Amino acid sequence: MADIMEVNQTLLVELIDKHQVKKIRELFDDYNIVDLAEIVGELTLAEALFVFKVLRKNKSGELFSYLQLTKQEKLIELLTSDEIKGILDNLYSDDIMEFMEELPPILVKKILASVSKEKRDVINNLLLYKEDSCGSIMNIDYVELDSNATIAQAMESIKKQRNIAESISYGYVVYMGKLVGIISLRDIILAPEDAKLSDEMDTDFVSVMTNQDQNEAIDLIKKYDLTMIPVVDEMYELVGVITVDDVIDAMEEEDTEDIHKMAAMRPIEGSYMETSPLKISFSRLPWLLILMVSAAVSEVIITKNSNLIVALPALSYFIPMLMDTAGDAGSQSAAMVIRGMVVDGIGLRDFFTVFWKELRVALICGLAMFTANFIRVLLTMPSVDMQINIVSSLTLCFIIVIAKLIGGILPLLASLIKMDPAVMAAPLIATACDAVSLTLYFLLASFVV
Repeated sequence: MADIMEVNQTLLVELIDKHQVKKIRELFDDYNIVDLAEIVGELTLAEALFVFKVLRKNKSGELFSYLQLTKQEKLIELLTSDEIKGILDNLYSDDIMEFMEELPPILVKKILASVSKEKRDVINNLLLYKEDSCGSIMNIDYVELDSNATIAQAMESIKKQRNIAESISYGYVVYMGKLVGIISLRDIILAPEDAKLSDEMDTDFVSVMTNQDQNEAIDLIKKYDLTMIPVVDEMYELVGVITVDDVIDAMEEEDTEDIHKMAAMRPIEGSYMETSPLKISFSRLPWLLILMVSAAVSEVIITKNSNLIVALPALSYFIPMLMDTAGDAGSQSAAMVIRGMVVDGIGLRDFFTVFWKELRVALICGLAMFTANFIRVLLTMPSVDMQINIVSSLTLCFIIVIAKLIGGILPLLASLIKMDPAVMAAPLIATACDAVSLTLYFLLASFVV
């Protein structure tokens, strides 16, 4: 394969301007389609449209699957029904669903009107599955084998299905539609040709149901180190497979969603560069307003204790440090526990284990921070009274213990009330810890006034 560094946007634009159809086709035959998709993504809409109109259908379908959603949407608006049909006929079902789920209804209708009845029925069935379920990310393009076949017959069946299956690494053996076994291509090649497929297949396999959450499929694929996992319905009939690339895409979406929630944002679809400022603003504003109102609690606490600040002005020096440290300490614990819930399967049953571990961590951190702050104030703030130094350092120790327990426990409680633990992350925990730290600070300070 040629070096992709030899190809750039300028060269492709030059071929488009000169209508060098043959050379454009040769380019897409010789170079990696993923790299070329990046170049096409930078073309103007008119240039990209020309490329799709001149490419062979199998190449246009493959190219389309690697484009950004916004580019796909704009192309669908301009392509003819026949061109849309040609692209979709050369896309695997999971790739079709990946972009169709995000399209506005008017474009979904255009697509459904452009494809064959058979394809339309498939798309409609897939659209019925709940978002983030195994059914919504599965691929229906897989190798299906008859349990009564011989190894030789199975090999012939794989050859016939090679153009419609996304992967031929594994064959799924069915009896009257029900999944009864799995066999790898390697095992088929090595088995005697006259052997029964049912004797060579693996009957000890894992599968998921269409209505199960996609995270369960992700967990199974990671646990058993799989590249594909079959999806069955309530009758245990095989309806699709989830491949490792589907899992990677799903994990990326889940991670992105969690990051947005942990940063106090409503999750948004699509890339940052292609999302409008207005849409990004709307995703951020609701939580900013909520946090602004919740921060008023800290204002009330400070106002109610203004007499202490008047009596001991040095108290005000440590308020920002205490509030920031409380939020940071709580966020650290929350991040670790949420990660443990996702990766290690930590749940409410582990409440006391998490509590005991976070308590020990908090005590170690709290005592260390007490010592560090006490020495810092002695060396750098000699004008601060010793009593104030002790109060601020002691408060720091206590709030780290409290904040880390709050940060470790709240995500577990969130799962109890069916809330996303990510929502309990940094901003919400920081707000709660701020209020606790200020209350404790002024309470201790009141004893030295």
